[in-house]
Amino acid sequence: MLIPPCLFASCKTLGPRLKKVLFITYYFPPSGGPGVQRILRFLNTLPDLGWQPVVLTVENGDYPVLDTSLQAKIPTGVEVCRTYIPEPYRLYRKFTHREAGTAVDLSALSVSDRAHVSFKERVALFLRNWLFIPDARAGWLPFALRAGLRVVKQHKIDLIFSSAPPNTVHLVGYWLRQLTSTPWVADFRDPWFKYLVPERRGLIPRKLDAALGRWVVRHADRLIFVCDGVRREMLQAFPEGFGGRETIITNGYNQADFAGLVAETQTHFTLTYVGSFFSRYDLSALIQALDHLVSTRPDFSEDFRLVFCGTVETSVRERLEASRFSHNLEFLGYQDHKTTLTKMVSSTLLLLYIMDTVEGRNIPTSKLFEYLGARRPILALAPEESDAGRILQKTGAGVLVAPRDRQAIEKTIIGRYLNWQAYGRRLPALEGSEVERFEGAQLAKKLVQVWDGLEQAHGSVARNN
Repeated sequence: MLIPPCLFASCKTLGPRLKKVLFITYYFPPSGGPGVQRILRFLNTLPDLGWQPVVLTVENGDYPVLDTSLQAKIPTGVEVCRTYIPEPYRLYRKFTHREAGTAVDLSALSVSDRAHVSFKERVALFLRNWLFIPDARAGWLPFALRAGLRVVKQHKIDLIFSSAPPNTVHLVGYWLRQLTSTPWVADFRDPWFKYLVPERRGLIPRKLDAALGRWVVRHADRLIFVCDGVRREMLQAFPEGFGGRETIITNGYNQADFAGLVAETQTHFTLTYVGSFFSRYDLSALIQALDHLVSTRPDFSEDFRLVFCGTVETSVRERLEASRFSHNLEFLGYQDHKTTLTKMVSSTLLLLYIMDTVEGRNIPTSKLFEYLGARRPILALAPEESDAGRILQKTGAGVLVAPRDRQAIEKTIIGRYLNWQAYGRRLPALEGSEVERFEGAQLAKKLVQVWDGLEQAHGSVARNN
């Protein structure tokens, strides 16, 4: 049997007043990562807002990171239907002799890696360009459709909500909308033409990919964008526009995730970076600033710690370990979500890095919002004219410094260090209501407003027909 019976997180009888929404998502526990957090954040609040969610996802996803602790955060009473998906990237890695979890797209490889791409890898990338449209999860479509049709019928689903990437989930939503006439909302966490995929080479695959995206944009009843930068890039890709059907709902944080955390006792001035750090990130100015500080201030050299909680690309780690502050470094690797949040609330400063590129300026990294939830001061190496910069300035949650301004970086760090000494070796927590608008319950209310309006309009049309 290709599609197993639906799996249940646990079940309880829900009141008849609740409307039902089908969530379509590839990334779901045991997967880790920001996409999972966004889905869980919504799921935990929806029953209180009049909606009962049912989740359609995969049973054997090829996830870049696993976090089994997140399975405990699937709310009681949420039914999860998992279906088979063929995962060609697993075959790709065997074919190219790459280890599990390594980058599989040429654009995601470092410059040094690209120079050594083998013939087999180039063949595999050629097949990916021509066959995996819109992405390598396209093979999930028939399995997801079969299961989705059954779920829509059995549960009398009132609304369909697909959240991407990968873009295949939107094709599932599109076809379920066409086959069942159920209202459909498409949630874009990235633009249709994502950053970490190879550029489509060849007129036919480019045209086909664009046509699929156009179908989704044209037929979705409502469009959700994770930030204005994604909206702008989607508008550039599909200039026919959205007809007023779009809403921006950012990523956020769950206050409940922080409520039971106990900050670790810190005796050091700790600057913590959470998430993956890649070779394309330019740390030159930060390294120079820290080199100078540890060389000229013995007290800072003794007190300072730079902690990386996540994957650090080998070339970046080697450069850091060759610095004058190598004895101040801690590389923790990937940590589960609770441990990561504990590291955040235990830190003196949280380090945010935003590239001074179109990608960086347009799309604030999702970790920014959990940084806000941690209520610790943020040191943001980011362009002033960026979505992340504007959020920081509005919330007052940290200081914004140009990523290449060594002197400003050094001045900011030493200023915070002196404050840390003056406050008894601890900086006070952040306060302010502007941060609270990114709390998960507030974001879920905004989402439900979109759903309620669409569901009411759809019901009115159905009655008139």
